[in-house]
Amino acid sequence: MKHLPSLFFAALLLSGTTVTAQELTVNKMDVVENLPDMPMGQTTDTISLLPEDEAGQQIDSDLFGTEGGGYAHPFISISGEYTDNLYNVDLDTTSNFLTTISPGIWFSVPRRKEVPLHVAPNNTSAGGLQTGLPDYESFDRINAYVLGALDYKMYSDDSDLNDWGGIGEGLFRYNLRGGLSLGIVDRFTRGQDRFDIGSSTAEQLRMYYSNIAIADADWLFTEKLRAKIEYSNFYLNYDDQIDEFMNRSDNSFSVYGFFNYSMKTALFLQYQYIDVSYDTADLKDNEQDFIYGGINWVSSAKTSFRFKAGYQQRTYKNSIVDALVEESDSVKNDGFALELAFQYKVTDKTGITLGASNKLEESDSYDALNKDVIAATFRYEQEFTERFTGTLSLLYENADYGMRDGSRDEDRYVVRPALQYVLKDWLMAEVSYMYDTRDSSDDYFDYSSNTISFSLNSAL
Repeated sequence: MKHLPSLFFAALLLSGTTVTAQELTVNKMDVVENLPDMPMGQTTDTISLLPEDEAGQQIDSDLFGTEGGGYAHPFISISGEYTDNLYNVDLDTTSNFLTTISPGIWFSVPRRKEVPLHVAPNNTSAGGLQTGLPDYESFDRINAYVLGALDYKMYSDDSDLNDWGGIGEGLFRYNLRGGLSLGIVDRFTRGQDRFDIGSSTAEQLRMYYSNIAIADADWLFTEKLRAKIEYSNFYLNYDDQIDEFMNRSDNSFSVYGFFNYSMKTALFLQYQYIDVSYDTADLKDNEQDFIYGGINWVSSAKTSFRFKAGYQQRTYKNSIVDALVEESDSVKNDGFALELAFQYKVTDKTGITLGASNKLEESDSYDALNKDVIAATFRYEQEFTERFTGTLSLLYENADYGMRDGSRDEDRYVVRPALQYVLKDWLMAEVSYMYDTRDSSDDYFDYSSNTISFSLNSAL
């Protein structure tokens, strides 16, 4: 099966609803710059810009919609960004000023003041996700959410680079009596990889389209026992012929068994099967099996912890390729798999977030069969006043490429401090600095860049 149509947006077409798409990340109604090359959709939690009354409750008259119905939340961001190394190269660097205009809107039923779910696709991860989606919990019978957003990008160095991106994202969940819950999630993306001479031709946009569709059935059949099955399809297609070796379709199937140890703690086992099918690079077609054990722990509104660890096995469909990998010392076909997400509100004004993952991923290099990726993120948030907040985001990633000839092992570090100030209940300003560097065993792939950005973000 090469491609599964968008499940969620097919449902929207049947209902007569339409949405637009974009590359922008939205979380808690804020439009915030991503750390470049982080999985699409991953971003940081910041100050909510929604109008609130003195008790912290939303004021219906300040929002679109009617009492008891869904809310419509428009937003827009205008940003300027200066970088001293636009193309992420080691020599002959080029500076650039990037202007981005990012409008969008989202809807939800029942009404909410925060985006209920955000999908973070990652193009090199089998199945399209570097880490699994958290469980979506709600006591409402029906939950629906749709988001559409756009990015318009204008480059000072070369106007031929000017382009646009977009996302369309949605969720529909129906909770039946008896503990059975059925859900559909969909995310369409028109995006752009960051400039990187290490994985594409310098000074060339690497544009792509992707879609991930997820359907699941979740059944709580006793107070202690719960089961879930999940199917997903990830479709990836790059515009340029030089990048078509990455075009593929992944079909994934998962089975979960949960034991609710307490009201706050759930233990689980998971088996996942992923079929990876390339459009042109047939020698890379493979099947993957994952076995996990894990824990979900929510001690309070201030602390949550999700962790799973296990074993990943990859088998190439071409028997000759699979035999060569078995004999190779430089290309791995199995290993340890890990996902970790931790959030802790230290005080009412201080919070930290940790994330980590370790998996064999698909390759973004023509010369490599796959890559072993260890990634970790850290975010610290400090509220100085009701309107003034500071954040510090850190990213570390190690990628060990399974090369046909030679070797390539590299470490990437990103540091991004930022300051955010709420000018009005509906308007926030942000200024940030980012240092991004990569150290590779092959000097050709080394680079360092410095970026300063400013943005105005408005949301209702």
